[in-house]
Amino acid sequence: MNLQSAVRASATLSLVACSSATKPDLPAGWEGAQAVASFTQAACSGSAGAPGSPSESLDVSPGTGSVDVAYHAAHFRCDQSVEGFIRAGPKRADFLVQPTDMNPASVAGCDCLYEISLAAHAPSGPTTVTLYRRWDNHSGSTDPVEIGTATVTVR
Repeated sequence: MNLQSAVRASATLSLVACSSATKPDLPAGWEGAQAVASFTQAACSGSAGAPGSPSESLDVSPGTGSVDVAYHAAHFRCDQSVEGFIRAGPKRADFLVQPTDMNPASVAGCDCLYEISLAAHAPSGPTTVTLYRRWDNHSGSTDPVEIGTATVTVR
């Protein structure tokens, strides 16, 4: 294979890889949401539902043209990878955290609490930030659940 054929094959492979990307499984009303710019999920930090377990909560910090959200005690299955999305509008930024695989072939028999950090572009000025959580389709409850709301002034 000569260099020109190799470049053509590589470009074709790149186009196929890009075109096979699937759209995320988002709930009604979130169709236009975008993946957050920055997302981190820490290792399991405790068992959900255990006596004395902390409740899910959030802390929001404004940045310059962005907001940072700390999602505490995020309740998901053990060893479940999750992802974040944002839908922004005038004076609001809604975040959604949900499993990367909404239809897993098998599920863990335990739940964990995770620390999650999200950051995304947000409109400048007073901004109401609302965080939602959504479980996978095996849970029987896939409607987004509001975790909390905070208002900050984005610079």
